This record gives sequence, structure tokens and C-alpha cells, in this order.
Amino acid sequence: VLITGEHGTGKEFLAKSIHYLNSSLQHPFFLINCINLPFEHFEKKLEQYLSVVSTPADGTSPEAKYQKKGGTIFIRDVGKLETQTQSKVFNLLKETCFKSARSSGSAPFPTHLVFSYSQNGGKADESMAFKESLHRIFHQDTLSLIPLRERPEDIQPLASFFVDRYSKEYGKEIGGIHSEAIGILKSYSWPFNVSELKNVIENAVLLAQGPLITRDDIRFNISKKSITLESFFCREDYFTLEEIERIYLHTVLRRVKNNKSKAAIILGITRNTLQKRIESFAKPAAKKTAKKNSRQQKLPFAP
Repeated sequence: VLITGEHGTGKEFLAKSIHYLNSSLQHPFFLINCINLPFEHFEKKLEQYLSVVSTPADGTSPEAKYQKKGGTIFIRDVGKLETQTQSKVFNLLKETCFKSARSSGSAPFPTHLVFSYSQNGGKADESMAFKESLHRIFHQDTLSLIPLRERPEDIQPLASFFVDRYSKEYGKEIGGIHSEAIGILKSYSWPFNVSELKNVIENAVLLAQGPLITRDDIRFNISKKSITLESFFCREDYFTLEEIERIYLHTVLRRVKNNKSKAAIILGITRNTLQKRIESFAKPAAKKTAKKNSRQQKLPFAP
């Protein structure tokens, strides 16, 4: 399957949807990002992923956790490969995938190859010939995602979806979006499509001081890294440095699903230092809770 569309239209999300519609949770989803990827690295990744989805589990290999073989390999931004690399990738896919399918003595494992091809502002990419070659070889329909500015009816439901998602993530009780804020969102051109809308809503959730997202909470042209800082600086009150460190530390841990090793790398500290910081933040909270409980404890002779 070949998915085309401008940057930020949700090609990876569609690829994962295709994967989960045709696979179970036991099937792996692999991603190969073609941006600035040398052919040697592409070849290595492809062979590694194909071995996972096509080699029967023997109970001893690392791939044995996948009880049912098969899966999806998502090759993202294939048009960003250099012209010479595109030709090599084309030949490698043709030789590796089709040769293994013909030589297999049993029914082939359900391996899906999904490609994405990005276009900017509707302009043709230099690798159009490569895209057309992929379409001919795999005999599959091309799925084209329409830019967000051409489907304004989707802006409100998408925005509401992101409000619900980030309200839960940040522990805020936000019930929806004010009509004036909806009007501002619909009047914007959204050059970076759904990914930009997601960032705008995440930032608005952090800025919101009430039960609804208002027009004052809407900020455009904001980068991902500046979202949290923007929410700090737009508040009427202020945070202490310790509060900022605690909030950011907990946000990183939540984003990496409490993987402390990964969080330590992101924060630029050792895992032991991270653990000490977590413990230091937990101690005052534990003391505060204990003090509150002691105040609320009834006396033995109280009725």
C-alpha cells in the first residue's frame, strides 16, 4: 500500500490503522524512516524486520515472543531517499520480498509493506517516478490523504478528540472548546495539517484555566518543545524552579511510559541521578499527606 499526502496529514496513523485492521496485537509494526537514511542502513533494517515477521519461532530466538508470525513494515517518506538509493531500494525489495515468497514451500506469512510519500503544498516530489514504480510493482491502490485546510468539517471533531486526550494526560478537567475558539481554528489555514492542530490543542489544554478552551488559549506557530514553556510563561502566577523541574520530570516519565533509562537519556542525567530526584520529590509529598491524615484522624473518645 502506498499512502500519499502533505506533511502532517496522518500517514503514519493511517499505516498503523491498516496494520491493526489486518493483524492482531501479537503482530509487530516496524518503521523505517527514509529521511537521510543510507542504503546500507535501510538494507540492514529491512533484513532484520523481515526475519522477525517470517522466521518461525523456535522458542529460543528473541522473535519467539510473536506467537503468530507476520506483521507490517512501514517505510516512511520513501521519496526522501536519494535517487541512486531509491534504485537500490527498489531492486532490494523486488529481490528480497518476491524471491522469498516464490521460494516458500508453505503458505507465506501475512507481511504488509506500507509506504508513505510526502508532498509539500500539492507540489510534485522529485521522486514521482519512484512512487509510480512502487505502484506498478505491488499492484495496490494508492491512498491519498487530503490536507486539513480542504476538509474544515474535520477540524472540530479532531480538536475535540485532542482536547479529551490531553486533558486526561495532563490531569485537567476540560469539557470542550468555546464556539469563538472553534471559529478561530476553522479560519486558520493549517499549513502543517493535523500534526499542527494536535500541537495547538495540546498547548491550549496546558494554558486553559477553566472548563473550556477559549480563544485566549489558542496559539499558532508554536514548536513542540515550546509548548510546556509557553504554558508556564502565560500564567498569571509563577512556578518555583523546583516545581518546574518536578513537572518536567514527571511529564518526561509519563511520555516514555515510566522507562527511567530512556528518561535519563532525554534529561541528560544518569539513571541514579534521576532516581534520586524522583525520591526527593516524593518525600515532601509523603510528609504532606501524612500530616494531612494526622490532622483528620479522630480522637479515640470522639463520638
